[in-house]
Amino acid sequence: MQRNEAHGEGFVYCYDSLYSLLFYWGIITFRLHTTHNDGGPKSTPLRIIYALAMRLGLILGFVGGIYVKLSDREMSKAMFSQLSPLVKIIFTWESVSCILTYIQCCVTLDGHRRRHIMLLTRMQLLDTRVSAQFPHVRWRYNRTRSKYWYGTVGITISYNIVSLALMFETTHCKCGFLSTVLIACSYAWLTSSVGAMGFVHIGLMDYLRIRYRLIMKLLEQFYQAKHDQEELHQSIDKLFEFSKCCSQLLTEINAICGAVAATGIFYDFTHMTCFVYVLCQKVLRSESLDTQYAFISLHLVVHIYKVIITCTYGYLLQREKRNCLRLLSEYAVHFGDQRSIQTRVECFQHWRMHNNHMATIGSSFPCNISMIYIVSL
Repeated sequence: MQRNEAHGEGFVYCYDSLYSLLFYWGIITFRLHTTHNDGGPKSTPLRIIYALAMRLGLILGFVGGIYVKLSDREMSKAMFSQLSPLVKIIFTWESVSCILTYIQCCVTLDGHRRRHIMLLTRMQLLDTRVSAQFPHVRWRYNRTRSKYWYGTVGITISYNIVSLALMFETTHCKCGFLSTVLIACSYAWLTSSVGAMGFVHIGLMDYLRIRYRLIMKLLEQFYQAKHDQEELHQSIDKLFEFSKCCSQLLTEINAICGAVAATGIFYDFTHMTCFVYVLCQKVLRSESLDTQYAFISLHLVVHIYKVIITCTYGYLLQREKRNCLRLLSEYAVHFGDQRSIQTRVECFQHWRMHNNHMATIGSSFPCNISMIYIVSL
């Protein structure tokens, strides 16, 4: 697809829908725009007011619905009489943790708002620079958009449906329908919005993975090329520059999304632990299989999928980066070990030694396959 890549419109085409989803749920306070016509991502006072109002509405809706249930004796008895004391503690923790996770995610992203906007602007500009230097590059933005948008929306809709069904099943009460709907909808939106930010983090890591792979493909072509040497070396120099730019973008992604990802992974861990215990308790009590089994199991599947896919994309990004930098380090080998080229590679190796960045969860935990085992233990 070629959709005015030189002006960054392709990047906006890929990510605008995801960032719009985050904005409408109150997670962020800005929207994506092209750098050419609109000056890049923007945050305005009206958008900030909307985001704050949405956050307050979701939290008050969830807390208010629970308060209505607890204040009515009939609804409270129907909802809690069949639960053991430990399961009540689990549901209480789930209610508190989903609110705290949502607030922490919003506060963290607000604190990094300018940095986040600058990151997205630099990503748009990177594609612009690549297109200007290598006009023959064909961007497949439509495929990337389909993967991010339709996949995320499909998972989000499925998760919301399961969350609504689970809440209706948990209340065990046909009275108080409005309060049940309020709890179910606000809970589903609180948790799915945090999950959507996790998928945006995955999308940003995948963006860098694809750029590293593009650099490798161009390098392989240049290593085999026989045209004008001066032009060839200038193009390879640009690839060295683009690889350093990708590394700098990775550090920014870690700074902006690392803390949010850590909070999300911790919430996924506690959520899975608590709900697995609920399932085990039902099995130990020899309770008959019912719809609650299915709803809890499906709810767990989404959280397990998110943890696995986050760690997998972190691993794939690190693998592509390692392969790309290794291929760049072989520059001198393909051109007869010329002195000027050797010096260039030695400088690059020195830079690489001090910029050995990788995708992280939090500030220090590597985002790779090993994180799956840590969460599952």
